[in-house]
Amino acid sequence: MRSLDRPREAGVEQMPEADGPVRLAGLAGTLRGQGFTVEIEDERLRVTDGPDSRGMELECRRRPSDGDRWWFTWAGGIWLCEADRSFDAVTAVKGALRQVGR
Repeated sequence: MRSLDRPREAGVEQMPEADGPVRLAGLAGTLRGQGFTVEIEDERLRVTDGPDSRGMELECRRRPSDGDRWWFTWAGGIWLCEADRSFDAVTAVKGALRQVGR
């Protein structure tokens, strides 16, 4: 059985870190799986709860105050959560969509 915590081997290429658009696409897939309507355009993700509902827009940016790690933000730059915590983002989006209503 192989350990996931094994040391890196010399000469073996490591997987590159996912960038913002890749992380947004992953979040989009998770939100679609939850039944939301999702569109990605110009590195922004727009989420709605149906064709006639108001929506939310999210982006994925590096956060300088957190060692330049990737974070999801509401469009406009309000920090939401670390990009490797997509289910936290889903929870926040669900709550926000309930508040804005239809």
